[in-house]
Amino acid sequence: MTWFLLAQSRAGTPDPGADPQARSLSQRLSRSLLPAQGVDLRGAARYAMLLVAFSAAGGVIPLDVDALLKERQRTLASFRDPHKSPLAAVARHDFAGDRPLTFGAAPDADVQLDGAPGRAAVVRPLRDGFELERDGARERLAPGATVQVGRYTLRLSHQNFPAVVVLDPKSPRLETGPFPVWFDPDPASRVEARLIREEKPREEIVLSTRGNKRRALRLGKLEFSLQGHPLRLTALRLLEPGTDESAVSVFFRDATTGHESYALGRYVDAESLGDDRYALDFNRAYNPTCAFSLLYNCPIPPRENVLPIPIRAGERDPGGHER
Repeated sequence: MTWFLLAQSRAGTPDPGADPQARSLSQRLSRSLLPAQGVDLRGAARYAMLLVAFSAAGGVIPLDVDALLKERQRTLASFRDPHKSPLAAVARHDFAGDRPLTFGAAPDADVQLDGAPGRAAVVRPLRDGFELERDGARERLAPGATVQVGRYTLRLSHQNFPAVVVLDPKSPRLETGPFPVWFDPDPASRVEARLIREEKPREEIVLSTRGNKRRALRLGKLEFSLQGHPLRLTALRLLEPGTDESAVSVFFRDATTGHESYALGRYVDAESLGDDRYALDFNRAYNPTCAFSLLYNCPIPPRENVLPIPIRAGERDPGGHER
């Protein structure tokens, strides 16, 4: 394996001799503390605050580049798969309340699918999933499940606004793209963060690209250091069927947004390191699915999650967006 290990400090003040950015910052701040006439108390306060931020952040942690590149290969392969790729999406059908939708080639089917059996499948939305009826049998399906109907794949999307996205292997976009593209791996962009939890985690509304107001639990702030800057990002957990109860999601923008990276922003999932320590690996920052198809419903990053620095790691803007 190809491992890159940069300087790190899991607790206490970072070692300025180990991290060039920290050393440079320490030298600059030290000079600011000792002006010609006495001690600069404001400078001392700023220095102390930055040291606390560095201590909470924990520094850079190892990046397995081989594993990262293999993940990217699997992602590209999934975008070529007509049964999984958002590039195969040709239609979206939202449920009206708990009324089921019938799929097939029959004239009275709610969704006409050429070449499929007459009434091939009936899908009913449930509070926490779906019910599928076909061939005289019924079964419950989880959010994100897929159902094959003729040449088509039905992807069951819930998000508390249940819908069915129809994938067609004949979609021309499976050939033309756009396909995911990435910045080069950057070991310095995998950092340790500390979650400063809300005293009382509260629900809030997350707006989405299709206008739906999605519910999320505000977990707190992830504090970390990157490119010599102490930074913070709000961590959320979507309150939706199928969401892991341990999920810590970050929806963010940065100085590359709208230029080098996708205009809406990007997402990164925090990896637990135990207690309130998390790995934030911006090499694994990914685009919302709506970067590839407008038929998907994607969370919009909250206003406070805008980083003032460029994050040239993870997915770039693939271009070729639908209008």
